[in-house]
Amino acid sequence: MVPLVVEDLWKTFPRGDSPVTALRGVNLRVEHGEFIAIMGASGSGKSTLLHAVAGLTNVDSGRVLIDGQDLSELSDARLTRFRREKLGIVFQSFNLIPSLTAEDNIRLPGTSGAELDKHVDQLLERLGMQARRRHKPGALSGGEQQRIAIARALVCDPAILLADEPTGSLDSVTGQEICELLRQLCDEQQRTIVVVTHEPHVAMWADRVVVLRDGENLAEFDTRHINDPQEVASRYQSLLRVEAS
Repeated sequence: MVPLVVEDLWKTFPRGDSPVTALRGVNLRVEHGEFIAIMGASGSGKSTLLHAVAGLTNVDSGRVLIDGQDLSELSDARLTRFRREKLGIVFQSFNLIPSLTAEDNIRLPGTSGAELDKHVDQLLERLGMQARRRHKPGALSGGEQQRIAIARALVCDPAILLADEPTGSLDSVTGQEICELLRQLCDEQQRTIVVVTHEPHVAMWADRVVVLRDGENLAEFDTRHINDPQEVASRYQSLLRVEAS
């Protein structure tokens, strides 16, 4: 089963007399264990696409299929349950609850029980956060908060991990650590990961870069043998120039 298929996705947002079309027939297919980065400038539609894949934004037409399930066929209640079970979402701003400990933030999407306890312990150990499990977010660094957010996204063992600008609130060193962690999760656990970014040094860690412009698929390129963010930036900019000419 292919974890993610996006077919001919269209989305327009009302804005007075000038509605904005954010997605224009976008298509995407992500295989099991693949790590892709969606790149584009501000307003290219990349965050709208991620929100549509997460079932957080209704589309005008087209389909999003996750593990073969068409999201449009689900009621709001079933979509909420499906999202909790099948999708892990990591936000730029972490979205941790300040009054809860790191451990309790991780537990939020799951249900109580010995199996959850074991999984939380495994995630804390895997992400190097065992010693910080009882700290609240205000006592954690930005990188530590993002690690807890990633653990929370993984606690239900989702089919897909979605990340929206996951290094945007972090310094360059910590951002690289988060990128390395995502790459390890993909390689070691065969996690399917979709990251939205405008940063070449983030996209470099992916297997493939999908480029959006003005809500449309522009092109894509393989990054598995690229270890230099400048080369990613050059490929990205060259695609923009070719399509504009």
